[in-house]
Amino acid sequence: MAATSDDPPPAGNLVCDLDGVVYRGDTTIPGSGTALAEIEAAGFRLIFATNNSSKTDGRVAEKISRVAGYPARVEQVVTSARAAASLLAGGPERVLVVGGEGLRVAMEEAGHLLVDSGREASAVAVGFDRDLSYHRLKEATIALNGGARFIASNLDTTFPAAGDDLWPGAGSMVAALEASSGRKAEAAGKPFAPMQQLIASRLTVGPTWVVGDRPETDLELGRSAGWKTVLTLSGVTPAAAAGGVAADTILQSIADLPAVLIAS
Repeated sequence: MAATSDDPPPAGNLVCDLDGVVYRGDTTIPGSGTALAEIEAAGFRLIFATNNSSKTDGRVAEKISRVAGYPARVEQVVTSARAAASLLAGGPERVLVVGGEGLRVAMEEAGHLLVDSGREASAVAVGFDRDLSYHRLKEATIALNGGARFIASNLDTTFPAAGDDLWPGAGSMVAALEASSGRKAEAAGKPFAPMQQLIASRLTVGPTWVVGDRPETDLELGRSAGWKTVLTLSGVTPAAAAGGVAADTILQSIADLPAVLIAS
């Protein structure tokens, strides 16, 4: 619905991480869905910015709705898969993807051709891959040693799973290929410029807050853009390490965030 002159001005924007903030695996962070609804009702635009490239935008929105109980919309979702595809905007590429459905779909929708042979690839795109195989690493290494462009959806070395478990993240998979090829990847996700630009294109007027559980990605994204930062202790950063983190606000979880934003 289009805004009218009688509508109140927006309160600002909330750029919200997902894994470790809204849920861990298929387990909700208690109170996350209610908090998101309260923040939106207070006039904030919600943008869900995730470095997890394994799911399509639609599947990310569905998971937020199913796990957290907040009715997320596809247009609210920004993934590192889209950011990675934007790095290859110069023209159609033959892309060997080491990653999940989200990264494959983002590349195809950006007009690139997916290939399985390293000798055919002009670019290698790497993301979180639950089905990573030696064969895929071998083909990607062949492509990189042949001069293919090296794109990383993100450099997160770990992934916050259910409970207190940390699983290998996309950064661990990128590191394997950096070791086998002797090359460094171009990173697309948080906190790097491609992701920041995609997020900025979705924002409305007013102040922007970034909430996340990882200082080197979520909070650095906010700091580099001049946005306010909120660290939650529900993900990869334990309370014992929070004292050394530079954040505007540190909270136990996103459930405590509505009071902070509404008071601002």
